[in-house]
Amino acid sequence: MKKKVLLIAIILAQFTFIGISGALAADQYSYTGKGTVTFNHAEHRNIMECSACHTGEEPDKIVISNKKEGHGLCLSCHKTEKKKGNKAAPTSCSQCHKK
Repeated sequence: MKKKVLLIAIILAQFTFIGISGALAADQYSYTGKGTVTFNHAEHRNIMECSACHTGEEPDKIVISNKKEGHGLCLSCHKTEKKKGNKAAPTSCSQCHKK
């Protein structure tokens, strides 16, 4: 009986670790094309509300599968922020696309 309890505890601990490591890995988004764009989720989360990007009731991972989607979401927001005076929001290609 003790072996079963220990085995269950070990299995639960592994699933917990896998869940946590998956959540941490989701904080980085990389797109490679003109140059690698790395999205730092934690940095954005510190300066804006989740609802700015996650429009659904439950925040899901945002999948950007092409240039048009990426520029539509990211670049349009950066341009809006730049107009508000946020100098940290990059708007030129080389500021986001790193070779």
